[in-house]
Amino acid sequence: MKEYILSIAGIVLLSAVITVILPSGKMGKFIKGAMKLFTLVVLVSPFVKHFEKGTIVMPEESIKLNIEYLSHCASTLAEADERAIAEELSQTYSVTAEVKVERKAEAQFPLEKIFVKIIDFGINGQDEHIHIMSLIQENVTNRYGCQTEVT
Repeated sequence: MKEYILSIAGIVLLSAVITVILPSGKMGKFIKGAMKLFTLVVLVSPFVKHFEKGTIVMPEESIKLNIEYLSHCASTLAEADERAIAEELSQTYSVTAEVKVERKAEAQFPLEKIFVKIIDFGINGQDEHIHIMSLIQENVTNRYGCQTEVT
């Protein structure tokens, strides 16, 4: 890094000296243009080593998964799913339910399992709650494509 800063300072000083010394004719414009090009080459030179055979090469130790961040994202998505599923169950089946969604902390955050605990069955007949539980389980399993447990 020290060499890079020194080379930039050197090229800037050299450009300043050449600008003062050169005449203002066509040759002066040509040399000033060449100095600008040379300055650009010096500025870009540290980045050239990151490119090999048309690809960017990054040190492996600099690319790591941040498991805490992935877990946070998975839990945030799970909370949003929980609210959406509870609202859907309330509107579709007139039940009040607590929903717990488990997601994997991976790239696509796939659903692992959905737990539905029905608190209030609303206004339904005596034995209709058993039928509603099976409907809810079938609907949630088909819609979200993961294992569902309804209690």
